[in-house]
Amino acid sequence: MRMGSMQAGFRGPILRWMCVLAVFCPRAWAQAPPPFLAPVVRLSDGPVAPVQAESSFATGVEERLRAAEDANRTLTERLDQLRREHRDETSQLERRLDELSRHLTDRQLNASRDRVTDDESTPDDAGATPIDGDAPEAVPGDGVPDYVDLDAISPYAIPQQAIFGPGFQFQSVDKAFSLQIHYESQIEARIWSEPDQLPANSGFFLPRQRIFFNGNISPPVEYEVAINRGVNNINLLNAFLNFRFDDRFQVRVGRFVTPLLYDQFAISNYWMPTPERSLFTTNLGLNRQIGAMVWGDLFDKRLDYAAGVFNGSRNSFESLTNDLDCLGYLNARPFQNTGLPRAQDWNVGASVAFGRQDQTPVPTSFRVGAGSPDANVPGVATVPFLVLDRTVTEQGDRLIGSVHTAYYYRSLSLIGEWQFGYADYAHSGQSSAQRVPFSGFYATAGYFLTGEQIQRRTRLTPLRPLVPLSKDDERGPGAWEAVARVSQLRLGDEFFTAGFADPTRWSSTAVTTELGANWYWNDYLKFYLFRLHADFADPVQYRPGGLQNSADMFWLRGQLYF
Repeated sequence: MRMGSMQAGFRGPILRWMCVLAVFCPRAWAQAPPPFLAPVVRLSDGPVAPVQAESSFATGVEERLRAAEDANRTLTERLDQLRREHRDETSQLERRLDELSRHLTDRQLNASRDRVTDDESTPDDAGATPIDGDAPEAVPGDGVPDYVDLDAISPYAIPQQAIFGPGFQFQSVDKAFSLQIHYESQIEARIWSEPDQLPANSGFFLPRQRIFFNGNISPPVEYEVAINRGVNNINLLNAFLNFRFDDRFQVRVGRFVTPLLYDQFAISNYWMPTPERSLFTTNLGLNRQIGAMVWGDLFDKRLDYAAGVFNGSRNSFESLTNDLDCLGYLNARPFQNTGLPRAQDWNVGASVAFGRQDQTPVPTSFRVGAGSPDANVPGVATVPFLVLDRTVTEQGDRLIGSVHTAYYYRSLSLIGEWQFGYADYAHSGQSSAQRVPFSGFYATAGYFLTGEQIQRRTRLTPLRPLVPLSKDDERGPGAWEAVARVSQLRLGDEFFTAGFADPTRWSSTAVTTELGANWYWNDYLKFYLFRLHADFADPVQYRPGGLQNSADMFWLRGQLYF
């Protein structure tokens, strides 16, 4: 009995270990039973016999495991089948959606085409381009371009990055494609000393509201499109392509600022030390024209050059004459990178433009405080000192040139330019023309009182901005720059002797003196605070019932550009 009790005590643990091994090693169990599971012999029962109960238990566990494996295999196959069916259904829905979208777009375009056909007698549509025809990438059968299936136009997508500063910039990761969006806003107050003077008015004005879109399509091909809101008009400011084969040789075609006069071509209006350019530039500069130009820099950026051909009309959108103007520009920095810090940012150069004109003159009035020559809107807040008769035309040769110098050292800016030229004018219907010479100059000085240093007129970052752009920037008074400028424009007396203008009402010479300060709040915000004084060689009529020898204006302008 004691031995039987011992055998029973060993049998319990053995059975438990057998169950564990049957669960984890069913295949090994089926091939060869472990030796410790051999038939148990009861000493009190006589001959040895197999234990049937334990064998039956192991067989049942093996069968249940096999059934579980079969069920798991069946579920896996069913899940794969459902996934394939889901992909097929999704693809069918996407194809159906594309077909519906294309069908809807075709119906809208056809409806628009029908409306154009019904209204083709309307004068506003007389010059409209028909939708049918040899349109690029047209859908076979209807001649209408497919604007829905973008994959048919661009077979690949390029990852892009978006950043700010300056402007909003979107570019591909490899920088081969980019789009930048910039905005310029100017709001100003002009207060003339004579409150009742006409035609110059005191008040608040928006001299410039501009949006720029520029970037590149592949590294060498750059573009820009800019929209400008002036006084009572919205127009296209810039529209050009620039092919940057190398910094030493670039080609620009379209509408852009012509390479003439240093303060026009080398200094953008955002970075000017004074609110507007010199008297000669604002009245006689060519500003923007449509044309083509080669330009670049040579000799380790010591020489800037530009040469091109353009339509003759000042600030024009189209050619008003059959002839083209030829322009050239040179600017040298002979001591750049020579180890002479006091001389390395000294600039000297010249520019010239020549062409034959046959058109209405631009401008028809010469003014003080103007932004640029514009035949349509000379500006209600500017003072005219010479106005041409309505019968005058610009007919014959025209030459405009200048010699300039600019010096930048630490906080100091000194800029000067002598400008000269002539133009032929005539009365309408007359074959003979009268040559009228003109000349001018300006000298500008600026100094940063808060310690900022510059090498040229470009974006300035205040050392301690008034409105910090980052929490790490030290807040301070912003950047303060004191500025003074004297500017002169002298027109030939031939305007009077040839009968092109009335000598009893107008003057051939104007001189302006400007004193003020620029206050930079940060990289993007700037304020001009100036007082302008103008003297005329002869009294001019711009106030009812009287003539005046001078004019004075307080000028406050706020500018945002990013």
